[in-house]
Amino acid sequence: MQETRDGGGKDAGSGPAPLRSSYRFGPFHLLPERQLLLHHDEPVHLGGRAFDLLTLLVSRAGDVVSKAELVAHAWPDCFVHHDNLKVNVATLRRQLADRDRDTAYIATIAGRGYKFVARVEGHDGRDDALGNDRPQPAGPPDVPQLYGREEVAGIIAQKLVYPGYVTIAGPGGVGKTSLAIAIAERMRGEFPGGIAFVDLSTIDDPRFVVPALATAVGVSLGLEDPLGGVIAVLRQSRTLLIVDNCEHVSAMAAAAIDRIAAAIPSAAIIATSRAPLRTRHEHVHFLAGLAYPEDQRRLRATEAHTFPAVQLFVARAKSAGTFQLTDDNVESIVSICTRVEGLALAIELAAGNAAIFTPSALDTALQQGLHTLGRGPRHAPLRHQTLEAALDWSYRLLPESEAVLLRLLSVFAGRFAADDADALFSAGYLDPLAGRDALAQLVAKSMVSAEPEDGVLHYRLVESTRSYARQRLAAAPERQRARRHFASRMREWLCHAEQAWSTDSSQPWLRKYRGRIDDVRAAIGWAFGPDGDAQIGVDLVVSALPLWQELSAFKEMLTAVDMALNARRDPSPETALATVKLTIARAWALTLALRLRPETGAAWSDSIRHAAEAGSVDYQMRAVWGQAVHLAYTGRPREALQGLERFGAVSGLDWSVVPDAERLLAHIEVYAGRLSSASRRLEALAVAWEGLEDRPGLSRFQMDLGVAIGMSRSFLLWLTGEPDHASDMAMAAVSRANRLGHLISQGNAISLAALPIAYLTGNLETASRLQSQLAQISTQENISVWPGTSQFFAGAIAAARGDDAGLAMMQDGINELAGGGWLTRVAFYRCILAEALHQAGETDKAEHGLEQALASRCLRQERWCHPEIFRLVGLLRASRGRPADAERFFARAVRCARSMQARSLELRVLGMETQ
Repeated sequence: MQETRDGGGKDAGSGPAPLRSSYRFGPFHLLPERQLLLHHDEPVHLGGRAFDLLTLLVSRAGDVVSKAELVAHAWPDCFVHHDNLKVNVATLRRQLADRDRDTAYIATIAGRGYKFVARVEGHDGRDDALGNDRPQPAGPPDVPQLYGREEVAGIIAQKLVYPGYVTIAGPGGVGKTSLAIAIAERMRGEFPGGIAFVDLSTIDDPRFVVPALATAVGVSLGLEDPLGGVIAVLRQSRTLLIVDNCEHVSAMAAAAIDRIAAAIPSAAIIATSRAPLRTRHEHVHFLAGLAYPEDQRRLRATEAHTFPAVQLFVARAKSAGTFQLTDDNVESIVSICTRVEGLALAIELAAGNAAIFTPSALDTALQQGLHTLGRGPRHAPLRHQTLEAALDWSYRLLPESEAVLLRLLSVFAGRFAADDADALFSAGYLDPLAGRDALAQLVAKSMVSAEPEDGVLHYRLVESTRSYARQRLAAAPERQRARRHFASRMREWLCHAEQAWSTDSSQPWLRKYRGRIDDVRAAIGWAFGPDGDAQIGVDLVVSALPLWQELSAFKEMLTAVDMALNARRDPSPETALATVKLTIARAWALTLALRLRPETGAAWSDSIRHAAEAGSVDYQMRAVWGQAVHLAYTGRPREALQGLERFGAVSGLDWSVVPDAERLLAHIEVYAGRLSSASRRLEALAVAWEGLEDRPGLSRFQMDLGVAIGMSRSFLLWLTGEPDHASDMAMAAVSRANRLGHLISQGNAISLAALPIAYLTGNLETASRLQSQLAQISTQENISVWPGTSQFFAGAIAAARGDDAGLAMMQDGINELAGGGWLTRVAFYRCILAEALHQAGETDKAEHGLEQALASRCLRQERWCHPEIFRLVGLLRASRGRPADAERFFARAVRCARSMQARSLELRVLGMETQ
């Protein structure tokens, strides 16, 4: 029998995520189904256990895989010592190192397990151009072995079967979080969508509950209704959701969780809170402390060790040093467990000092601290006061420097680095040496947790300790200094992040910086608060703009930008440039909202004016560029071109040195009917930027240049009569965008090139797959051109396959686009719909739709689609028995197409005339 863990460690039967058919890393090629590892196509001979370990580690590359999971995977249904695991991992490392000495493949994560750290490329047979896997949900942290929770874990697991959700309620420190995670890990095999873990202890404002849920599940913060996106993900995939530490934001957490439970009765959700959330879909399980000896008789060590509270104390004391439970010290240990009423956190805090104090000394110190029970509010539960007593007792054992630092560190919402702690030392009058020593001691005493990641040690206060330390800070003389130093540190950190954003590639940058968003929010909240510093707030907002942009957190960014603009003080060159950045960010946020707002045009004009006043040609170009995007996609390409060309003439801009701007200029020229000029620009760009890799500073407002060039060129190639070349180039652009994982690049490459081209060339199978991918992307990003386009082509494909229900979907898609203010291409799509209606025998509706296209105020500027409009007018006139009128419009369509060199549009007319 395999060794099992009390309280829910890793479940031996759960296994990793579904395997791909092959993986490549460095010079190696792993084929799990064939039990084969190749090095430069030559077999590498591995033992069966080593191969199983490698397969699991590679399949979960980048994640820490616990020792228990590895043992369960390689030695199922067997009892083995962890030394066997070490030997096999060492053998595996040696086999890899013998063939590639320059690359580290497997890292040891102290106290947790192992991580495969090399880059892995997986393949499962799908079309690369069409793959768009949603990010995996944010999984839970590892938890230590639990004691005495087997029965309750089974009860809660049973409750998850019923409609609604389960709340584990109980005092802080009783072990609610650890139990929830242990249950989830036991049941991992039942949830192919994974485990999504949301730690609400990192936020203080209820408004951030839904963003936290969305982030954990992998839903974009840019959605109009992020909670609806969470519901959509949970409905599509069998995912277990854990919402931890709800008590301080209980109203918002209860509303959000209840909405999910109401929408998906079968959803599996575990919430933890110090009190029930009190909603109609809630099943509450009150969690008591661990069982401990309650009778007064003296127990022997073997008898006491049958109680989970004593087991926990002994285990933690052993991890802190050499400790043995004996008949001599058992009475003191039982007394400690009894006084804290079996609360896990209090027991762990006591046991953490076992290397310094004898059990009797620990018991005496705890006895002296029990009078603090009377200090809590009269209405507070007794167990809550008991935990506060344990925390207070442990806190009083700290030297002054450690107590001061613990209070200072409570300002951080989540993880922090040593440099972050350094920035707070002076707020508590700690010199750097004393501060660093105090931090090390807090880690050793389990008051602060530490874990390595990417070669950097990160620290974090557990929720109960942080909450307690914040209470202490609120009454401490360094309170205001701590918050000011914290905000200043976050300003410095954000400045580094902003600088790195201009040099680092997008995805690594986001992985490095996104985890501090809660600290950014906290610092901005203080800065604009009554005791804050508005100038620090302005600086924070300006430097945080790239982070919000990459996270697609438009509403949050817009709120912060408005606060910063309202808080501006004396004008100066520095503040003038900050104002420019703020106004441009505000205009982008308005432009890319689900519905364009009336003030968007004025926002761009303001940003251009501020950039000119600041004397910044660079930011003038960014503002003019943004305004051109706004004008072009609201059906005014000629106005957009006039603005770009006017700026180029006044500034003496050489378009070739700003390839993104020149690519945009060429794309807009296509809509204005200037195909020859657009072709010259795009061909030159393609030559100059061939082989371009992922670039730094790629914000979510932009497209990757390589993808953008391919997108614009492919659509132009289709217009000019090269459909095969256009199709290949469009799919290459989609494949590149998928590799980069950049949503704007993916969505635009599909919606503006690959999908229309596939449909117009009659490749309905490819068009259908692209439409499905676009629909998926649309759930992650709230840009109305995508859902509208996706819906239109879903209907167009259905109609082309003979399903007349697609006609209504096409109309709904057009309404979505027009309603959102995205008017470019709408006239062309009305033509496609009109032809489909005509073919379905609904000529009256076709004529009505065409009349709407002809009445569009954008039609004069959007010249590229004129031939198609004239062709459809001729088609409908012919169907009404008016051949002369039809021929006149056919001839006009051909002349217009030839004047632009739009060969495909010309052939669409000539093809009709030969029928």
